[in-house]
Amino acid sequence: MIPYLTKALGNLFRAPATEKFPKGEPPKAAPGYRGRIIYHPETCVNCGMCMRVCAPQCMERTMEPLPNGDQKITLTFDLTSCTFCSMCADFCARKSIELSDDYMIVGTQPEDFLVSGTFIKKAPPPKLTPEQIAELKAKAEAAKAAKAAAEKADG
Repeated sequence: MIPYLTKALGNLFRAPATEKFPKGEPPKAAPGYRGRIIYHPETCVNCGMCMRVCAPQCMERTMEPLPNGDQKITLTFDLTSCTFCSMCADFCARKSIELSDDYMIVGTQPEDFLVSGTFIKKAPPPKLTPEQIAELKAKAEAAKAAKAAAEKADG
């Protein structure tokens, strides 16, 4: 009992061993720390590789068709399920997903733990009919013949 009492009394007159937080500046995360997900939808190609390698399945993709044939795609990451393993970022060929060094992932609402982004996937051009292909070939041949005739006239 006495050793504990002397240790307790000794600590009363010593400076704290901990850092002042949150009063001071938050300490930097260690190098290689995997924190909050950052998603860059502008570079995403919707390959789905991130969803295939995610063990906890913390991603949700919604596709909404637009009137002009394009698709509005939204990818949402649920940080409450994420294990921050960075497999999604490692397998993303376009580097659309990265993990930051932000370790202060706190919130009071479920929406505070969602990271999402939206992009538009353009519809492929319509397929040409055989008649349209023949018409384009005829126009190309006519343009080629006109160019050859113009070169012959100049030369």
